[in-house]
Amino acid sequence: MSDAGFSFVVNSVGPQTLEETLMMLTYELGKVIEYYHKAKRYGASGYYSEDNQKKEMSDLISMVRMYCEQRVWDFNELMRLGEQAYLERVDDIKKYGLSDG
Repeated sequence: MSDAGFSFVVNSVGPQTLEETLMMLTYELGKVIEYYHKAKRYGASGYYSEDNQKKEMSDLISMVRMYCEQRVWDFNELMRLGEQAYLERVDDIKKYGLSDG
């Protein structure tokens, strides 16, 4: 659960299984990709505006948080772990360089 105490599970319309949450999560990821692609191709105005792209990203993050809540995983701890792992990968790249293929 988040620091603010908001619960996606408590505030949902009805029970949602882990599988349903994962399906919604991947659906929202697809929308993020779609909006980004169409904004690049047709322009980031109207339906594919920056604001709507942010809305789709917020929906994706919400489903990630709901999945974590359902699994009783600490979302903030996972964020910290992800940031640490990212920095370790960047350090490896800086240390050993990028491969030419």
